[in-house]
Amino acid sequence: MLRKPDSIPAGDTLIQDAVMEPFFIAKSQSGGYTVYERVTKGENNTEYIKTVSYPASFNGALKRVANEKLNNGESKIYSLKEYVTRWENIQKEMLSMTSIDL
Repeated sequence: MLRKPDSIPAGDTLIQDAVMEPFFIAKSQSGGYTVYERVTKGENNTEYIKTVSYPASFNGALKRVANEKLNNGESKIYSLKEYVTRWENIQKEMLSMTSIDL
């Protein structure tokens, strides 16, 4: 379901970085995480956000972003080598920011 970007509660903490685009993470005041994707649609190029998942931890949120980036590419057909190389590149980008268990 698509929603307006301003629909995220004001008290939530947003975690966003160019490495994660078009995805970002919100941490709610109650402690849960939500992974969102930025989406542009329509004739007027209206910006929306799409809820991707509700991981239980920050590490889980980062894993989900990495997996979404892997499978959200320009192409949907890869050789095994291309797919593995793409995954390794995403891991390097994400690991350059923090130590996560991918």
